[in-house]
Amino acid sequence: MSNMSKNILVVEDEPASLECISHFLRKQGYGVREARDGAEAIELIDNSQFDLVLSDIRMPRVDGVALATNILSRVPTIPIILMTAVPVELTRSLGYNVPCLSKPILLDELRTSVQTALARGETLSGA
Repeated sequence: MSNMSKNILVVEDEPASLECISHFLRKQGYGVREARDGAEAIELIDNSQFDLVLSDIRMPRVDGVALATNILSRVPTIPIILMTAVPVELTRSLGYNVPCLSKPILLDELRTSVQTALARGETLSGA
């Protein structure tokens, strides 16, 4: 399956980060939708299908952890990657059971994490 047929939801409340990440993923050939917080993301997920959700943790209204919990309770096969400025080790120690990327995001690390998560998602969904 080509990247172009993969749809990624990017959830980030900082406009510059949202634009940078979305632009990078589009250049990689992915379809990208954007949400500025978890509540907006939930609305998009209710009305669209995504192959991956890439979300900041600290956001207004609904944070990334609550968003991940909401998504996984409804669509347990969708891969989720969280992004955080908090050290990833601390994030793991809190029990977040999804991959985390440290901010600032390194584009090579983002590319690899997205590819790995999408491959894992295909395995989980049987695609």
